Order: sequence, then C-alpha cells, then structure tokens
Amino acid sequence: MFFFSSDEKIKTVFIFTIILMIWNVVCVSVTAQSGLGPNLRGNSRAVPKEQSTTSQLVIQPQPSTAPSPTKQPSSSSQSPMQMPVNQQAQLAPVTAQTIANDLQGSIQRLLAINERRRPNLPDCLPGTVLAYCVPYGSQAMVTTQTRENPAIYAVGAICWNIPCQGKTLFQISGDRVIARVGENYQSVPGEFLAMLAFSEIAPNYEIKAGSTSRTLEHLINTEKRNCSRGQNQSLVLAGLSFYTSPDEHWKNSLGEDWTLERLVYEELSRRADQSSADVTNQLLGLSAAVQKYQLSKRPLPGSFAGAVTHLETYQRFALSVQNHDGTWHPLFFVSKGASPDSDSVFYATAHIMRALVYSLPQEQLNDPQIHRGISILATLISQRTVSYSQGSDKQIRGMTVGLHALSIYSQRVYGQTLLVP
Repeated sequence: MFFFSSDEKIKTVFIFTIILMIWNVVCVSVTAQSGLGPNLRGNSRAVPKEQSTTSQLVIQPQPSTAPSPTKQPSSSSQSPMQMPVNQQAQLAPVTAQTIANDLQGSIQRLLAINERRRPNLPDCLPGTVLAYCVPYGSQAMVTTQTRENPAIYAVGAICWNIPCQGKTLFQISGDRVIARVGENYQSVPGEFLAMLAFSEIAPNYEIKAGSTSRTLEHLINTEKRNCSRGQNQSLVLAGLSFYTSPDEHWKNSLGEDWTLERLVYEELSRRADQSSADVTNQLLGLSAAVQKYQLSKRPLPGSFAGAVTHLETYQRFALSVQNHDGTWHPLFFVSKGASPDSDSVFYATAHIMRALVYSLPQEQLNDPQIHRGISILATLISQRTVSYSQGSDKQIRGMTVGLHALSIYSQRVYGQTLLVP
C-alpha cells in the first residue's frame, strides 16, 4: 500500500487533470476530421475536406470511369449544352402550348421544376426515395427537416440506411449486401442496382447497416450470386451490364457458371407480362446488355443477336399500339385505345416511352410517333404534382419514370443534361 503526503496528492491530481484535458482535445480533433457522409469519389483514399458555405450534408457523387450502357462519361464536368436550374426563369410554368412551341426548353424546365419537389425523408418509404432517384440519380436530394442537415443526397440516404418511416432498404450478412424486395422497397430485384448503373455510381461507394460497412461492389456480387433460371432478372441485367464486362464469368450460389450472355439468354427465354411494366423492364435490361457488348466493337454472338431481334420486334409493336394522341393503354401491349383511368394511362405511357427512347437507334428518335409520345408525356407531367408521402405507387413511379424518359430523350436528342445546384 502506498501513502502520499498532501503536497504529493495535489501534484498528482493536477497532473491527472492536465492529461485529461489533452486527451479531450485530441478526441475532438479526430472526430472533427472524420467528416460526414459517404464518399462517391471512386476511390478509398482520404479526400481533403473542402470548406462549405451551406449546412447541407454534402455527399458528392462522381461518375465511374467505366463506360455507361448508353454513353461514355464526359471528360468535362460541364458541357456547353448543360443547363443550370438555379435561375428563376428556368422554373417558369410549363403548359401544352409551351411544349408545342419549345419541346427542348419545356423538358428542361419540367426536369428542373420536379427536382425542386423533393421528398421529405421522414415521411417517405425507401421505395419512394428510390423512385425519386431514378430520373436524377446521384444529384437527387431529399429534405430531412433538421437544422443541421436540411437536405442530403438521396443515394447516400438509402445506402447509409437512414430510416424512411422506420424502414431501411439494406441488410448485411457477412459479405452479402441484400436489398429488400417488395411493397415499400424495390418493386423487382435489381431495381436499385439499375438506378445506380444509370447514374454511373462508382462500385466502391459505401453501404452501411448499423455499424457494419460494405460497398456497392458487395451488392454487385450478391446480385451475381442470386442469378437463377426462370426468375425476373431484367433490372439485374440492366445493372450488371454496367458493372461487369461481356467476357466476365461468375458463380451463383449453386456454383453454376454465369455471364452477361447467359443472363440475356434467360431473359429471352422468360415470357414477360405483356400488360405491365415487366415487359418494358425486360426491354431496358436487354438493351443495356446489347449496348454494353457493342462497345467492344465485336460482332454480336448468339443471345446478343437474338436480343437485337427481340428489341426490334417490340419496338415496332409498341408503336403499332400507340394511340393517336401519343399515349398507350393501361394494359401496355395487350390492348389499344383510350381509358378513363388517367393515372394508369400516364404510368403505361411513361414506361413504354422510356423503353423506346433508351433502346431505339439514334436516327429513329426523330420519328413523328416518338416526338408525339414525348410531347404528350411532357404534357401529362406538366399537369401533375405528385405527393411523395401520400401519392400511390402508380402515381409516384409514373412521374419518376416519365421524368427519366424525358431526361434520356433530352440527352440523346439535344445533348443536354441537368445541372442541379
């Protein structure tokens, strides 16, 4: 046992207090340097923290260096044709008359106006936030109603499993990153991966569940392991067409050998529901795979050549059942004619137009039927304001898929992309 004099006790307490003060300063400094939010910059090294003049949680996304299924990523951060949306003139109302007189400008204003109508994260479900990400990708933002971070990037909110009405999209089991499928989540397997692929998000972007951290690469590998015969894999195909190469082989959970060509074969062998978005999702997946293979400048082999024939057949058929006003029947390819169900007409028209403007050859985008379809779609969008907290799934996905169709058309026809401040 040790005994200290009074002076020695005072010295000991003083020294211990100084040590505690130094320790607290070090802890605060380390915490402050850790930063907020995941990094989409496409690398795992530390990135110098930039000074911010806003209170937003900045999760700056950067495109992958891999080629997109539809285009090569721009070597410049801004092209002359890109249009900023932070000018008040850009947010002027859009009417049928302005669409008829200036389709190009009307599309840009509609994209800008609806980008401003952001979902409020606490009031929405994961599937709703995912739907909103579809047209705006890495630029999509959601509000949080918090003073510290009033707006955050929507992709980051989903990937970091920030609760949406108490629900989250991901669960992590070992190295598997599982994206939930069903009501309030993904409508079909691969929907989230396809959205990320359209947005060219880098595969080392972080995904979190509680204290467990993985990356998008783990989600990609999970989707590969889940490949199986006879299942709806249309949007899985769309996503993997971006994140894999045409010559890549992988094993599913049963140890079977899979490739992009086998996924194409399985989708061609599956009879998609002709009366629902299943048929247009299949066209998206097949088109993404074909476009990816065409980047190799090699002749299309077996299943890829079959996919081209399939796409051309459905493109012709889709235009043959288009109504005179440019819309489609709620039953997609099963019926033709008018319907009193305006939401379902909007929903079907949005999905079919997106599949067409994504898959058609460049020269066919100037076809009068395509112009009519895009014009009526823009008109239907201009007449609607969707509530992301109270709207039906059909209303929300009709709007977001419709906006995605306008965005794809604008990029391919006018060379324009949307800049969101």
